[in-house]
Amino acid sequence: MDQGSSASVHFSYQPGGYPPPQQPGYTPYNVPPAWTPPTQPLADLGPRILAFLIDRFIFGAIIGVGYLLFIVIMLVGASSGTEEGQTAGSIIGILALFGVIAISLCLWLFNEVYLAGKNNGQTIGKKLMKIRIVKEAGGNFGYMDAFLRNVVGYWISSLVCSLGFFWGLFDNRRQAWHDKIFHTLVVAA
Repeated sequence: MDQGSSASVHFSYQPGGYPPPQQPGYTPYNVPPAWTPPTQPLADLGPRILAFLIDRFIFGAIIGVGYLLFIVIMLVGASSGTEEGQTAGSIIGILALFGVIAISLCLWLFNEVYLAGKNNGQTIGKKLMKIRIVKEAGGNFGYMDAFLRNVVGYWISSLVCSLGFFWGLFDNRRQAWHDKIFHTLVVAA
């Protein structure tokens, strides 16, 4: 192009590969909004603890039935008086126990992940206690949120003598470690 032509060429390239400067006050990065309290009141620790115990009792009872089945089968095998009967009773008893534990684990995951994700933060115990889990930033509480908070988060909260669960007693938003790590709150439903 000559210097006399009226057409101009505009290049948007910035040295160093940086984007062009933005308007004042604009941030190109996803900055989370400031925390605002949920519209529902925060759940007290009493209903939270009872909901947790209800959820654990359901599946603890199933494992208890497995142990009872294991003991009965072992006793029947032992009372047969033969070595083959004792061996068969032991093997069948152990298989029954592992089977019941596997079923209980699947039902626990169903409650803690599937039902919590499907019911927008409510397990069986939380539904009975009329509380639910919500995200701090809002939005739906989904299956991955339920897995991370209720499986991974509970494990983390129980690592140091279950200190993570007791943390909610001293927190102003009643958040245990699993709530803080995965940015959740428990509110009245």
